Amino acid sequence: MSDLTISVDFTGITPATGGIAILEPGLHQAVIEDFTHYTDNGNALYVYMNTDGQRHRERFNLDNENARSFLKSFLMSAGCPEDKLGGSSNIPFHKFIGKPVYFNYTPPRIDERGNRVDGTYARYVFYPKARYDKMAKYANVSSSDIVVEAEAPKANGAGKASVDSGDDFDFLLDR
Repeated sequence: MSDLTISVDFTGITPATGGIAILEPGLHQAVIEDFTHYTDNGNALYVYMNTDGQRHRERFNLDNENARSFLKSFLMSAGCPEDKLGGSSNIPFHKFIGKPVYFNYTPPRIDERGNRVDGTYARYVFYPKARYDKMAKYANVSSSDIVVEAEAPKANGAGKASVDSGDDFDFLLDR
């Protein structure tokens, strides 16, 4: 091949972000970047979020009661008071752009080439900030961080069951 030189004007052009990211499993924070509402193929709302420079999205089917429950959790995570989300509500989604949200993320299954396995999807569980903060406080706790105090034995074995029922759940009787 001979030398190839082409004049290309990149004025005002930003680099492509590389599509939608798959996050590591666990607790995350994101900033809401955008919403897209699709009515031609179902009544779907896509929210685009950014976590540490990674763009990802969640989809809510607005015709599905279960999905609306998750949407309500999402909006509350973004700081919307629950009392604003009762009955039929006109939600100004554009006002949520730039707001943080807090969630636990479970990625879809990935094949050997790094592609999402068909039929598997990312799972987001959104939390209000106060609950997220409590969960994050203990997210990296290991068993070596926990101190267990031994319970003093009870006099004459009082309070300890000694009946053997013969099933696999007798360990519950020892409490």
